Amino acid sequence: MKRLVPWLLAFVVGLGVVPSASADPLPGPVVGRPAPAFTLTTIDGKTVRLADFAGKTLVINVWGSWCPPCRLETPDLIAEAKADAAQGVVFLGVDTTETASVVRAFSAAKEIRYAQVATTATSAFARDYDIRNYPTTFVIGPDGVLRARHADNVLPRAQLHAYIAAAQRGRTAPLVSAFQAQLDAMLDPARYPFTGDPAAVRADVAKAADAIDKASDLQDEAMIDASRDHDLIKTGEEQQTLRSAAIAALAPIASGDADLALLARLRGDAAAASGDWRGADAAYADALAHAPNDAGALGGRAYAASELGDDARVVEIDRRIVEVAPTYAALVSLGRAQAKTGDLAGARASFERARTLAKTPASLAWTNLYDGRSEAQYGDRAEARAAFERAASAASAIPAGDQRHSWYVEQAQEAMVALAVAHGGAPALSLAPWTGADLPGSIASTIKYRLVVVGEPGSTLVLAAKGLPARWIASFCSDRTCAPFRTEVRMPSDGVKIVEFQVVPFTAHASPVGVRIDASSGGRTVATVAASVHV
Repeated sequence: MKRLVPWLLAFVVGLGVVPSASADPLPGPVVGRPAPAFTLTTIDGKTVRLADFAGKTLVINVWGSWCPPCRLETPDLIAEAKADAAQGVVFLGVDTTETASVVRAFSAAKEIRYAQVATTATSAFARDYDIRNYPTTFVIGPDGVLRARHADNVLPRAQLHAYIAAAQRGRTAPLVSAFQAQLDAMLDPARYPFTGDPAAVRADVAKAADAIDKASDLQDEAMIDASRDHDLIKTGEEQQTLRSAAIAALAPIASGDADLALLARLRGDAAAASGDWRGADAAYADALAHAPNDAGALGGRAYAASELGDDARVVEIDRRIVEVAPTYAALVSLGRAQAKTGDLAGARASFERARTLAKTPASLAWTNLYDGRSEAQYGDRAEARAAFERAASAASAIPAGDQRHSWYVEQAQEAMVALAVAHGGAPALSLAPWTGADLPGSIASTIKYRLVVVGEPGSTLVLAAKGLPARWIASFCSDRTCAPFRTEVRMPSDGVKIVEFQVVPFTAHASPVGVRIDASSGGRTVATVAASVHV
Protein backbone atom coordinates (compact mmCIF):
# COMPACT_ATOMS: atom_id res chain seq x y z
CA MET A 1 0.00 0.00 0.00
CA LYS A 2 1.35 3.42 -0.94
CA ARG A 3 2.07 5.85 1.86
CA LEU A 4 -0.96 8.12 2.16
CA VAL A 5 -0.81 11.77 1.22
CA PRO A 6 -1.15 13.97 4.35
CA TRP A 7 -4.83 14.83 4.06
CA LEU A 8 -6.16 11.59 2.61
CA LEU A 9 -7.10 9.21 5.41
CA ALA A 10 -7.58 6.14 3.26
CA PHE A 11 -7.89 5.05 -0.32
CA VAL A 12 -9.34 1.99 -2.00
CA VAL A 13 -7.03 -0.53 -3.56
CA GLY A 14 -7.69 -3.90 -5.20
CA LEU A 15 -8.36 -7.36 -3.84
CA GLY A 16 -7.03 -10.85 -4.60
CA VAL A 17 -5.42 -12.32 -1.49
CA VAL A 18 -5.03 -15.72 -3.12
CA PRO A 19 -3.62 -16.54 -6.56
CA SER A 20 -6.85 -16.29 -8.50
CA ALA A 21 -7.89 -14.39 -11.58
CA SER A 22 -11.29 -13.68 -10.00
CA ALA A 23 -11.85 -10.90 -7.50
CA ASP A 24 -14.28 -10.50 -4.63
CA PRO A 25 -16.45 -7.37 -4.52
CA LEU A 26 -15.33 -4.46 -2.39
CA PRO A 27 -16.94 -4.37 1.07
CA GLY A 28 -19.74 -1.99 1.94
CA PRO A 29 -23.28 -1.31 0.72
CA VAL A 30 -24.14 -2.23 -2.84
CA VAL A 31 -25.87 0.14 -5.24
CA GLY A 32 -29.23 -1.29 -6.28
CA ARG A 33 -29.81 -3.06 -2.97
CA PRO A 34 -31.53 -1.83 0.22
CA ALA A 35 -29.36 0.55 2.19
CA PRO A 36 -28.16 -0.74 5.59
CA ALA A 37 -30.34 0.39 8.49
CA PHE A 38 -28.79 2.85 10.93
CA THR A 39 -29.54 4.71 14.14
CA LEU A 40 -27.55 7.92 14.72
CA THR A 41 -27.68 10.89 17.08
CA THR A 42 -27.28 14.39 15.72
CA ILE A 43 -25.11 17.01 17.42
CA ASP A 44 -28.40 18.52 18.66
CA GLY A 45 -29.25 15.29 20.47
CA LYS A 46 -31.94 14.04 18.07
CA THR A 47 -32.13 10.36 17.09
CA VAL A 48 -32.34 9.68 13.35
CA ARG A 49 -32.99 6.30 11.75
CA LEU A 50 -33.05 5.20 8.13
CA ALA A 51 -36.72 4.33 8.58
CA ASP A 52 -37.47 7.98 9.41
CA PHE A 53 -36.75 8.90 5.78
CA ALA A 54 -39.13 6.44 4.12
CA GLY A 55 -40.75 8.11 1.13
CA LYS A 56 -38.00 10.72 0.91
CA THR A 57 -34.71 10.79 -0.96
CA LEU A 58 -31.87 10.82 1.55
CA VAL A 59 -28.39 12.18 0.78
CA ILE A 60 -25.76 11.18 3.34
CA ASN A 61 -22.48 13.05 3.07
CA VAL A 62 -19.59 11.62 5.11
CA TRP A 63 -16.93 14.27 5.67
CA GLY A 64 -14.19 15.64 7.93
CA SER A 65 -13.17 19.24 8.53
CA TRP A 66 -9.52 18.21 7.95
CA CYS A 67 -10.34 16.97 4.44
CA PRO A 68 -9.75 19.49 1.59
CA PRO A 69 -12.04 17.70 -0.90
CA CYS A 70 -14.80 17.82 1.73
CA ARG A 71 -14.35 21.56 2.16
CA LEU A 72 -14.28 21.99 -1.61
CA GLU A 73 -17.68 20.39 -2.13
CA THR A 74 -19.43 21.96 0.89
CA PRO A 75 -20.85 25.01 -0.96
CA ASP A 76 -22.41 22.76 -3.60
CA LEU A 77 -23.91 20.48 -0.96
CA ILE A 78 -25.45 23.47 0.83
CA ALA A 79 -26.84 24.85 -2.43
CA GLU A 80 -28.26 21.49 -3.54
CA ALA A 81 -29.86 20.88 -0.13
CA LYS A 82 -31.64 24.24 -0.34
CA ALA A 83 -32.72 23.71 -3.94
CA ASP A 84 -34.11 20.21 -3.36
CA ALA A 85 -35.80 20.64 0.02
CA ALA A 86 -39.21 21.24 -1.53
CA GLN A 87 -38.93 18.02 -3.57
CA GLY A 88 -38.72 15.75 -0.53
CA VAL A 89 -34.93 15.50 -0.49
CA VAL A 90 -33.20 15.42 2.90
CA PHE A 91 -29.47 15.86 3.56
CA LEU A 92 -27.60 14.40 6.52
CA GLY A 93 -23.93 15.08 7.29
CA VAL A 94 -21.90 12.45 9.15
CA ASP A 95 -18.39 13.01 10.55
CA THR A 96 -16.79 9.75 11.72
CA THR A 97 -13.41 11.19 12.78
CA GLU A 98 -14.11 14.29 14.89
CA THR A 99 -15.96 15.43 18.00
CA ALA A 100 -19.33 17.15 18.13
CA SER A 101 -17.66 20.45 19.06
CA VAL A 102 -15.56 20.36 15.87
CA VAL A 103 -18.63 19.51 13.79
CA ARG A 104 -20.55 22.33 15.43
CA ALA A 105 -17.76 24.84 14.75
CA PHE A 106 -17.49 23.85 11.07
CA SER A 107 -21.26 23.83 10.54
CA ALA A 108 -21.59 27.30 12.08
CA ALA A 109 -18.70 28.72 10.04
CA LYS A 110 -20.14 27.35 6.79
CA GLU A 111 -23.78 28.03 7.76
CA ILE A 112 -24.81 24.43 7.12
CA ARG A 113 -28.50 24.09 7.96
CA TYR A 114 -29.05 20.36 7.50
CA ALA A 115 -28.57 17.92 10.38
CA GLN A 116 -25.08 16.78 11.36
CA VAL A 117 -23.85 13.71 13.21
CA ALA A 118 -20.55 13.12 14.99
CA THR A 119 -19.83 9.42 15.39
CA THR A 120 -16.72 7.22 15.41
CA ALA A 121 -14.78 5.26 12.81
CA THR A 122 -15.65 2.09 14.73
CA SER A 123 -19.40 2.75 14.94
CA ALA A 124 -21.98 0.43 13.42
CA PHE A 125 -22.68 3.05 10.75
CA ALA A 126 -19.00 3.31 9.77
CA ARG A 127 -18.75 -0.48 9.63
CA ASP A 128 -21.95 -1.14 7.70
CA TYR A 129 -21.28 1.66 5.21
CA ASP A 130 -17.54 0.81 5.01
CA ILE A 131 -16.38 4.36 5.65
CA ARG A 132 -12.74 4.58 4.62
CA ASN A 133 -12.80 7.40 2.10
CA TYR A 134 -13.51 11.06 2.76
CA PRO A 135 -15.72 12.44 1.45
CA THR A 136 -18.20 9.72 0.50
CA THR A 137 -21.76 10.49 -0.53
CA PHE A 138 -24.65 8.03 -0.49
CA VAL A 139 -28.00 8.68 -2.18
CA ILE A 140 -30.87 6.53 -0.94
CA GLY A 141 -34.16 6.55 -2.85
CA PRO A 142 -37.67 6.89 -1.37
CA ASP A 143 -37.90 3.09 -1.49
CA GLY A 144 -34.87 2.68 0.80
CA VAL A 145 -32.65 1.37 -2.02
CA LEU A 146 -29.10 2.70 -2.33
CA ARG A 147 -28.91 4.46 -5.69
CA ALA A 148 -25.44 6.07 -5.51
CA ARG A 149 -22.24 5.46 -3.54
CA HIS A 150 -19.67 8.05 -4.56
CA ALA A 151 -16.27 8.18 -2.86
CA ASP A 152 -14.60 11.54 -3.62
CA ASN A 153 -16.15 14.98 -3.78
CA VAL A 154 -19.19 15.10 -6.05
CA LEU A 155 -18.21 17.89 -8.40
CA PRO A 156 -19.57 19.45 -10.49
CA ARG A 157 -22.88 19.88 -8.66
CA ALA A 158 -24.72 18.63 -11.76
CA GLN A 159 -23.46 15.10 -11.00
CA LEU A 160 -24.93 15.18 -7.50
CA HIS A 161 -28.21 16.49 -8.91
CA ALA A 162 -28.22 13.65 -11.46
CA TYR A 163 -27.79 11.08 -8.67
CA ILE A 164 -30.69 12.62 -6.73
CA ALA A 165 -33.03 12.96 -9.71
CA ALA A 166 -32.41 9.34 -10.71
CA ALA A 167 -32.98 8.11 -7.14
CA GLN A 168 -36.32 9.89 -7.03
CA ARG A 169 -37.33 7.85 -10.09
CA GLY A 170 -36.05 4.59 -8.63
CA ARG A 171 -33.01 4.53 -10.90
CA THR A 172 -29.24 4.87 -10.80
CA ALA A 173 -27.44 7.63 -12.71
CA PRO A 174 -24.03 6.89 -14.24
CA LEU A 175 -20.93 8.91 -13.43
CA VAL A 176 -20.12 10.95 -16.52
CA SER A 177 -16.49 12.05 -16.45
CA ALA A 178 -13.63 12.22 -18.95
CA PHE A 179 -11.17 11.70 -16.10
CA GLN A 180 -12.96 8.54 -14.99
CA ALA A 181 -12.76 7.29 -18.58
CA GLN A 182 -9.00 7.89 -18.46
CA LEU A 183 -8.72 5.81 -15.28
CA ASP A 184 -10.91 3.08 -16.79
CA ALA A 185 -8.59 2.80 -19.81
CA MET A 186 -5.46 2.75 -17.66
CA LEU A 187 -6.80 -0.18 -15.61
CA ASP A 188 -8.34 -2.13 -18.48
CA PRO A 189 -7.24 -5.80 -18.00
CA ALA A 190 -6.96 -6.21 -21.77
CA ARG A 191 -3.79 -4.08 -21.66
CA TYR A 192 -2.02 -6.67 -19.48
CA PRO A 193 -2.11 -10.18 -21.04
CA PHE A 194 0.26 -11.83 -18.48
CA THR A 195 1.29 -14.37 -21.14
CA GLY A 196 4.57 -15.63 -22.59
CA ASP A 197 7.77 -16.60 -20.82
CA PRO A 198 8.47 -15.61 -17.17
CA ALA A 199 10.26 -12.43 -18.24
CA ALA A 200 7.23 -11.28 -20.24
CA VAL A 201 4.88 -12.10 -17.36
CA ARG A 202 7.07 -10.19 -14.90
CA ALA A 203 7.08 -7.19 -17.23
CA ASP A 204 3.27 -7.22 -17.45
CA VAL A 205 2.98 -7.55 -13.64
CA ALA A 206 5.32 -4.59 -13.18
CA LYS A 207 3.29 -2.51 -15.66
CA ALA A 208 0.03 -3.47 -13.94
CA ALA A 209 1.42 -2.59 -10.50
CA ASP A 210 2.64 0.76 -11.86
CA ALA A 211 -0.78 1.43 -13.40
CA ILE A 212 -2.53 0.70 -10.10
CA ASP A 213 -0.17 3.05 -8.25
CA LYS A 214 -0.46 5.72 -10.96
CA ALA A 215 -4.26 5.56 -10.79
CA SER A 216 -4.05 6.19 -7.05
CA ASP A 217 -1.59 9.05 -7.56
CA LEU A 218 -3.83 10.68 -10.17
CA GLN A 219 -6.83 10.37 -7.87
CA ASP A 220 -4.85 11.93 -5.02
CA GLU A 221 -4.04 14.89 -7.27
CA ALA A 222 -7.62 15.14 -8.54
CA MET A 223 -9.14 15.28 -5.06
CA ILE A 224 -8.84 19.08 -5.08
CA ASP A 225 -9.56 19.56 -8.79
CA ALA A 226 -13.25 20.05 -9.45
CA SER A 227 -12.74 19.49 -13.18
CA ARG A 228 -11.60 15.87 -12.69
CA ASP A 229 -14.59 14.15 -11.15
CA HIS A 230 -14.11 10.47 -10.44
CA ASP A 231 -15.24 7.72 -8.10
CA LEU A 232 -12.83 5.86 -5.84
CA ILE A 233 -15.23 2.94 -5.47
CA LYS A 234 -15.53 2.30 -9.19
CA THR A 235 -11.79 2.73 -9.69
CA GLY A 236 -11.09 0.52 -6.70
CA GLU A 237 -13.12 -2.26 -8.23
CA GLU A 238 -11.04 -1.97 -11.40
CA GLN A 239 -7.80 -1.96 -9.39
CA GLN A 240 -9.14 -4.98 -7.57
CA THR A 241 -9.63 -6.95 -10.78
CA LEU A 242 -6.24 -6.01 -12.22
CA ARG A 243 -4.36 -6.72 -9.02
CA SER A 244 -6.04 -10.11 -8.65
CA ALA A 245 -4.89 -11.06 -12.16
CA ALA A 246 -1.35 -9.81 -11.44
CA ILE A 247 -1.16 -11.90 -8.26
CA ALA A 248 -2.38 -14.99 -10.09
CA ALA A 249 0.21 -14.48 -12.83
CA LEU A 250 3.17 -13.74 -10.56
CA ALA A 251 2.60 -16.34 -7.84
CA PRO A 252 3.67 -19.44 -9.86
CA ILE A 253 6.92 -17.87 -11.09
CA ALA A 254 7.96 -15.63 -8.18
CA SER A 255 11.57 -16.16 -7.11
CA GLY A 256 14.10 -13.91 -5.45
CA ASP A 257 13.51 -11.03 -3.04
CA ALA A 258 12.23 -8.56 -5.63
CA ASP A 259 9.50 -10.89 -6.91
CA LEU A 260 8.52 -12.12 -3.45
CA ALA A 261 8.40 -8.60 -1.98
CA LEU A 262 6.17 -7.34 -4.79
CA LEU A 263 3.88 -10.37 -4.55
CA ALA A 264 3.51 -9.96 -0.78
CA ARG A 265 2.87 -6.21 -1.04
CA LEU A 266 0.18 -6.80 -3.68
CA ARG A 267 -1.44 -9.35 -1.39
CA GLY A 268 -1.23 -6.90 1.52
CA ASP A 269 -2.90 -4.17 -0.53
CA ALA A 270 -5.54 -6.66 -1.60
CA ALA A 271 -6.32 -7.76 1.95
CA ALA A 272 -6.47 -4.14 3.15
CA ALA A 273 -9.03 -3.28 0.47
CA SER A 274 -11.26 -6.12 1.60
CA GLY A 275 -10.96 -5.10 5.27
CA ASP A 276 -8.94 -8.21 6.15
CA TRP A 277 -6.51 -6.36 8.40
CA ARG A 278 -4.86 -9.44 9.89
CA GLY A 279 -4.24 -10.82 6.41
CA ALA A 280 -2.88 -7.44 5.33
CA ASP A 281 -0.60 -7.26 8.37
CA ALA A 282 0.81 -10.71 7.67
CA ALA A 283 1.32 -9.99 3.97
CA TYR A 284 3.14 -6.71 4.63
CA ALA A 285 5.34 -8.47 7.18
CA ASP A 286 6.23 -10.98 4.47
CA ALA A 287 7.05 -8.14 2.06
CA LEU A 288 9.31 -6.49 4.64
CA ALA A 289 11.13 -9.77 5.21
CA HIS A 290 12.27 -9.52 1.58
CA ALA A 291 12.59 -5.70 1.40
CA PRO A 292 13.04 -4.23 4.92
CA ASN A 293 12.94 -0.60 3.77
CA ASP A 294 9.99 -0.83 1.37
CA ALA A 295 8.05 2.37 2.09
CA GLY A 296 4.80 0.99 0.71
CA ALA A 297 4.91 -2.11 2.89
CA LEU A 298 5.88 -0.08 5.98
CA GLY A 299 3.04 2.38 5.41
CA GLY A 300 0.60 -0.43 4.73
CA ARG A 301 1.59 -2.29 7.87
CA ALA A 302 1.17 0.84 9.99
CA TYR A 303 -2.30 1.28 8.48
CA ALA A 304 -3.19 -2.35 9.21
CA ALA A 305 -1.89 -2.12 12.78
CA SER A 306 -3.98 1.00 13.31
CA GLU A 307 -7.11 -0.73 12.06
CA LEU A 308 -6.35 -3.65 14.39
CA GLY A 309 -6.15 -1.21 17.33
CA ASP A 310 -2.49 -2.01 18.03
CA ASP A 311 -1.41 1.56 18.75
CA ALA A 312 1.93 0.59 20.32
CA ARG A 313 2.92 -1.23 17.14
CA VAL A 314 1.84 1.75 15.03
CA VAL A 315 4.36 3.83 16.99
CA GLU A 316 7.04 1.20 16.40
CA ILE A 317 6.39 1.08 12.65
CA ASP A 318 6.13 4.85 12.33
CA ARG A 319 9.51 5.18 14.06
CA ARG A 320 10.93 2.86 11.42
CA ILE A 321 9.33 4.94 8.66
CA VAL A 322 10.92 8.08 10.11
CA GLU A 323 14.30 6.32 10.09
CA VAL A 324 13.89 5.38 6.43
CA ALA A 325 12.37 8.70 5.29
CA PRO A 326 12.44 11.49 7.91
CA THR A 327 9.83 13.79 6.38
CA TYR A 328 7.57 16.20 8.23
CA ALA A 329 4.54 14.10 7.22
CA ALA A 330 6.11 10.91 8.64
CA LEU A 331 6.92 12.72 11.90
CA VAL A 332 3.37 14.03 12.17
CA SER A 333 2.09 10.46 11.81
CA LEU A 334 4.50 9.35 14.53
CA GLY A 335 3.48 12.23 16.81
CA ARG A 336 -0.20 11.44 16.42
CA ALA A 337 0.43 7.77 17.20
CA GLN A 338 2.55 8.64 20.24
CA ALA A 339 -0.13 10.97 21.60
CA LYS A 340 -2.72 8.23 21.21
CA THR A 341 -0.63 5.89 23.38
CA GLY A 342 -0.21 8.57 26.06
CA ASP A 343 3.42 9.43 25.24
CA LEU A 344 2.82 13.19 25.14
CA ALA A 345 6.49 14.05 25.63
CA GLY A 346 7.43 11.89 22.66
CA ALA A 347 4.59 13.33 20.59
CA ARG A 348 5.65 16.90 21.32
CA ALA A 349 9.23 16.08 20.35
CA SER A 350 8.05 14.53 17.07
CA PHE A 351 5.87 17.53 16.22
CA GLU A 352 8.72 19.89 17.05
CA ARG A 353 11.05 17.98 14.76
CA ALA A 354 8.33 17.98 12.07
CA ARG A 355 8.21 21.78 12.28
CA THR A 356 11.94 21.96 11.57
CA LEU A 357 11.41 19.92 8.38
CA ALA A 358 8.24 21.72 7.26
CA LYS A 359 9.79 24.43 5.10
CA THR A 360 6.70 26.02 3.55
CA PRO A 361 3.84 27.94 5.20
CA ALA A 362 1.36 25.28 4.03
CA SER A 363 3.36 22.39 5.49
CA LEU A 364 3.83 24.34 8.75
CA ALA A 365 0.12 25.06 8.97
CA TRP A 366 -0.73 21.40 8.34
CA THR A 367 1.81 20.20 10.92
CA ASN A 368 0.54 22.58 13.60
CA LEU A 369 -3.09 21.72 12.94
CA TYR A 370 -2.41 18.06 13.66
CA ASP A 371 -0.27 19.00 16.66
CA GLY A 372 -3.20 20.99 18.04
CA ARG A 373 -5.70 18.22 17.35
CA SER A 374 -3.54 15.71 19.19
CA GLU A 375 -3.17 18.09 22.14
CA ALA A 376 -6.92 18.77 22.18
CA GLN A 377 -7.70 15.06 22.27
CA TYR A 378 -4.91 13.69 24.45
CA GLY A 379 -2.97 16.65 25.91
CA ASP A 380 -4.10 19.98 27.30
CA ARG A 381 -6.15 22.90 26.08
CA ALA A 382 -3.42 25.56 26.39
CA GLU A 383 -0.97 23.57 24.27
CA ALA A 384 -3.72 22.90 21.73
CA ARG A 385 -4.59 26.58 21.40
CA ALA A 386 -0.90 27.50 21.03
CA ALA A 387 -0.56 25.00 18.19
CA PHE A 388 -3.69 26.31 16.48
CA GLU A 389 -2.39 29.87 16.77
CA ARG A 390 0.86 28.75 15.12
CA ALA A 391 -1.23 27.13 12.38
CA ALA A 392 -3.17 30.35 11.88
CA SER A 393 0.04 32.36 11.65
CA ALA A 394 1.51 29.98 9.07
CA ALA A 395 -1.75 29.91 7.10
CA SER A 396 -1.78 33.69 6.85
CA ALA A 397 1.58 33.50 5.05
CA ILE A 398 0.19 31.23 2.30
CA PRO A 399 -0.51 33.30 -0.85
CA ALA A 400 -4.18 34.23 -1.06
CA GLY A 401 -4.45 32.63 -4.52
CA ASP A 402 -3.48 29.22 -3.10
CA GLN A 403 -6.54 27.17 -2.07
CA ARG A 404 -4.70 26.03 1.04
CA HIS A 405 -4.74 29.59 2.36
CA SER A 406 -8.48 29.51 3.02
CA TRP A 407 -8.50 25.84 4.07
CA TYR A 408 -5.91 26.30 6.79
CA VAL A 409 -7.06 29.77 7.93
CA GLU A 410 -10.56 28.35 8.40
CA GLN A 411 -9.41 25.13 10.05
CA ALA A 412 -7.25 26.97 12.59
CA GLN A 413 -10.13 29.25 13.54
CA GLU A 414 -12.67 26.42 13.65
CA ALA A 415 -10.32 24.44 15.89
CA MET A 416 -10.06 27.30 18.38
CA VAL A 417 -13.83 27.71 18.34
CA ALA A 418 -14.25 23.97 18.96
CA LEU A 419 -11.97 24.24 22.00
CA ALA A 420 -14.24 26.92 23.43
CA VAL A 421 -17.42 24.96 22.63
CA ALA A 422 -15.99 21.78 24.16
CA HIS A 423 -15.21 23.53 27.43
CA GLY A 424 -18.63 24.66 28.51
CA GLY A 425 -19.35 27.32 25.93
CA ALA A 426 -17.84 30.09 28.05
CA PRO A 427 -17.79 33.38 26.10
CA ALA A 428 -14.94 33.41 23.58
CA LEU A 429 -14.00 35.31 20.43
CA SER A 430 -11.95 34.23 17.42
CA LEU A 431 -10.90 36.52 14.59
CA ALA A 432 -9.48 35.41 11.23
CA PRO A 433 -9.21 36.87 7.73
CA TRP A 434 -12.43 36.49 5.74
CA THR A 435 -12.33 33.65 3.22
CA GLY A 436 -14.75 32.73 0.48
CA ALA A 437 -17.37 34.89 -1.18
CA ASP A 438 -18.21 38.27 0.32
CA LEU A 439 -21.51 38.66 2.09
CA PRO A 440 -24.22 40.83 0.52
CA GLY A 441 -23.53 44.49 1.24
CA SER A 442 -19.77 44.06 1.59
CA ILE A 443 -17.66 46.92 0.27
CA ALA A 444 -14.68 45.92 -1.87
CA SER A 445 -12.28 48.41 -0.24
CA THR A 446 -12.84 47.18 3.30
CA ILE A 447 -10.61 44.76 5.20
CA LYS A 448 -12.78 41.82 6.19
CA TYR A 449 -12.55 39.29 9.01
CA ARG A 450 -14.63 36.36 10.14
CA LEU A 451 -15.45 36.96 13.80
CA VAL A 452 -16.72 33.86 15.58
CA VAL A 453 -18.53 34.39 18.86
CA VAL A 454 -19.04 31.53 21.32
CA GLY A 455 -21.46 31.96 24.22
CA GLU A 456 -24.28 30.50 26.24
CA PRO A 457 -27.28 29.75 23.98
CA GLY A 458 -29.90 32.45 24.39
CA SER A 459 -27.55 34.94 26.01
CA THR A 460 -26.84 38.41 24.62
CA LEU A 461 -23.31 39.75 24.18
CA VAL A 462 -22.27 43.30 23.34
CA LEU A 463 -19.39 43.54 20.86
CA ALA A 464 -17.26 46.68 20.69
CA ALA A 465 -14.28 47.53 18.46
CA LYS A 466 -11.48 49.62 19.97
CA GLY A 467 -8.01 50.91 19.17
CA LEU A 468 -8.39 52.02 15.54
CA PRO A 469 -6.94 55.35 14.38
CA ALA A 470 -9.15 58.42 14.16
CA ARG A 471 -11.49 58.47 11.15
CA TRP A 472 -11.21 54.72 10.64
CA ILE A 473 -14.49 52.82 10.85
CA ALA A 474 -15.17 49.34 12.18
CA SER A 475 -18.40 47.59 11.25
CA PHE A 476 -20.11 44.46 12.59
CA CYS A 477 -22.46 42.71 10.13
CA SER A 478 -24.76 39.83 11.04
CA ASP A 479 -28.36 38.83 10.38
CA ARG A 480 -28.37 41.12 7.33
CA THR A 481 -27.72 44.26 9.38
CA CYS A 482 -24.53 46.24 10.01
CA ALA A 483 -23.58 48.51 12.89
CA PRO A 484 -20.50 50.74 13.33
CA PHE A 485 -18.13 50.07 16.24
CA ARG A 486 -20.70 48.38 18.51
CA THR A 487 -23.42 45.76 18.18
CA GLU A 488 -25.42 43.27 20.21
CA VAL A 489 -25.68 39.61 19.24
CA ARG A 490 -28.06 37.06 20.66
CA MET A 491 -26.49 33.62 20.77
CA PRO A 492 -28.34 30.90 18.78
CA SER A 493 -29.20 27.46 20.11
CA ASP A 494 -25.84 25.96 19.10
CA GLY A 495 -23.90 28.66 20.97
CA VAL A 496 -21.88 29.80 17.94
CA LYS A 497 -22.43 33.02 15.99
CA ILE A 498 -20.62 34.15 12.81
CA VAL A 499 -20.14 37.90 12.34
CA GLU A 500 -18.48 39.66 9.42
CA PHE A 501 -16.18 42.31 10.92
CA GLN A 502 -15.05 45.02 8.50
CA VAL A 503 -12.42 47.71 8.93
CA VAL A 504 -12.60 50.78 6.67
CA PRO A 505 -9.27 52.66 6.58
CA PHE A 506 -9.56 56.36 5.74
CA THR A 507 -5.94 57.36 6.39
CA ALA A 508 -2.66 55.83 5.29
CA HIS A 509 -0.45 53.96 7.76
CA ALA A 510 3.01 52.60 7.01
CA SER A 511 2.87 49.98 9.77
CA PRO A 512 0.14 47.56 10.82
CA VAL A 513 -2.66 48.97 12.97
CA GLY A 514 -3.97 47.13 15.99
CA VAL A 515 -7.66 46.55 16.66
CA ARG A 516 -9.29 44.94 19.68
CA ILE A 517 -12.79 43.53 20.01
CA ASP A 518 -14.33 43.16 23.45
CA ALA A 519 -17.40 41.08 24.28
CA SER A 520 -19.29 42.17 27.38
CA SER A 521 -22.28 40.97 29.35
CA GLY A 522 -23.92 42.96 32.11
CA GLY A 523 -21.34 45.69 31.69
CA ARG A 524 -18.45 43.28 32.31
CA THR A 525 -15.90 42.26 29.66
CA VAL A 526 -16.05 38.48 29.27
CA ALA A 527 -13.87 37.89 26.18
CA THR A 528 -11.34 39.78 24.07
CA VAL A 529 -9.56 39.24 20.78
CA ALA A 530 -7.00 41.41 18.99
CA ALA A 531 -5.55 41.56 15.47
CA SER A 532 -3.15 43.57 13.36
CA VAL A 533 -4.68 45.31 10.36
CA HIS A 534 -2.39 45.53 7.33
CA VAL A 535 -3.39 48.31 4.98
